[in-house]
Amino acid sequence: ATTEIYTLSLHDALPISALTIPATGFAADTFEEAVKEANLELGLGVVFKDTAYRDYDDTTNVIPIVSFSTKWFYADAGEFGFKPWENESNRIGIFLTLSEEEWDSSDNDEDDFDDFKDKDKAAHLGVSYRYMAKWGMIKAQYFADISDEHDGTGGSLMYAYPWKLNEQLTLIPSVKFKYMDEDYANYYYGIDSRDAATRFNVDAYDTGSANKYSAGLAAGYQVTEHWKMLAAFAYTALDDDLKDSRLTEDDYETSFMIGTAYKF
Repeated sequence: ATTEIYTLSLHDALPISALTIPATGFAADTFEEAVKEANLELGLGVVFKDTAYRDYDDTTNVIPIVSFSTKWFYADAGEFGFKPWENESNRIGIFLTLSEEEWDSSDNDEDDFDDFKDKDKAAHLGVSYRYMAKWGMIKAQYFADISDEHDGTGGSLMYAYPWKLNEQLTLIPSVKFKYMDEDYANYYYGIDSRDAATRFNVDAYDTGSANKYSAGLAAGYQVTEHWKMLAAFAYTALDDDLKDSRLTEDDYETSFMIGTAYKF
């Protein structure tokens, strides 16, 4: 039961319409039974994000919270995936998700960046491995851009521990390491020659490959049998290659999410 709160995410989630439940994945006789077996949860959350970008407006987004697990498919933490193999402790997934990063010139108050191209979110297709035990959960991912945005690859390694304080409240501290290859990191944090040419006082900058390091705390409070309140906070440190970019002014980013979900 404690693993349900892994649906908390500080990333923008995929649209609810993209997350369908195939009836062939169940042994249940009715749709209502199938929904219960899938542990379906639906809800809404609000994400407040303070990025490291220079003179950038803080962003606030309303996101869907979607979680389910069938024999072959799953959705959690902003991922929609296919499970070729799963047992009590292990899960291998092939997943689709959206990048955490984006940069929009309209949200930037720095005049030197007015004519820069927007850096839109990318669709990532990847493979993940999750291991769960009494001492916590380890999750590793490798993914690539399939949307022709940054055309790069990345990976992450996360550890989380669900700590159930009582029947209603569960806390989940976590740490995460994220790797971005040169194409990925440079797209969101570098300055290409085309953009640099629009301003005489801005030089091109190539980040090279880069890393991010995060620590977070998520909480879930079971209000009733079906309703729960969710909250999460994350602090992300940027390595030197990212913070030395003219696009950034801080060496860290923060995110906070609050929401509610209904379990069917």
